[in-house]
Amino acid sequence: MKPSTRNQLANLDRAVLALLQERARLLVDEDAADPDRLACVEDLLRRAEGPFDAAVFQEVFDAVDRGCGGNKE
Repeated sequence: MKPSTRNQLANLDRAVLALLQERARLLVDEDAADPDRLACVEDLLRRAEGPFDAAVFQEVFDAVDRGCGGNKE
């Protein structure tokens, strides 16, 4: 891997991690099954474009929900 690519990936990985941590912080005291939030995520995934499979994004969101304690029902 080229050093420039490795650096770009490292920067993106740090940004993704920071954003997922912030998402988790916001969900800590929220109901993961909130219909409004779920509808927003579903809409976002329907609009997802690019090579990344939307079903995998759903798995990521689900994992963040499980990991942050934002799964109060």
